[in-house]
Amino acid sequence: MKKITKIILIVTISVIVIGSGIGIGIYFWLNPLGSANETLSPGTTISEGTFVELDSSHWGTGTVRLVKLADESHQIQFDNVEIANGPDLYVYLSNKSSFTGLYDDNGEIIDLGLLPYNKGRFSVDIPTSESVLNVNSVLIWCLQFNVIFTYAQLQ
Repeated sequence: MKKITKIILIVTISVIVIGSGIGIGIYFWLNPLGSANETLSPGTTISEGTFVELDSSHWGTGTVRLVKLADESHQIQFDNVEIANGPDLYVYLSNKSSFTGLYDDNGEIIDLGLLPYNKGRFSVDIPTSESVLNVNSVLIWCLQFNVIFTYAQLQ
């Protein structure tokens, strides 16, 4: 009888662990970061690019701009974007212009923090202590799995 109890306990724990993993995956798939429709600050566009699709799970669409504002600060402005949802997504600026795949090296980066939205129009401020002279792309980076979700080469 004790052997049957152990088997039932192991099966129950396995079902709970597997179900939790599936539940977390479904949560991230069905619960995107959200959308925004912010008014973007006027400024001078220094460079811009369009997000690319790396594969069916790691993609983005829409335009991103590096903008110099009237007060001499800089922003990354996302316009009409949609980015695949995922866990732990960050906005990075990179000195690299292109990437060969999900696991490519992200280059020398400026970390702008968590991606606030994955759809719509919004902006992310660049700290005034950071130089934008060597910025060649905007990355959406999944920190948890160390992969590129999408990127836009700035020109």
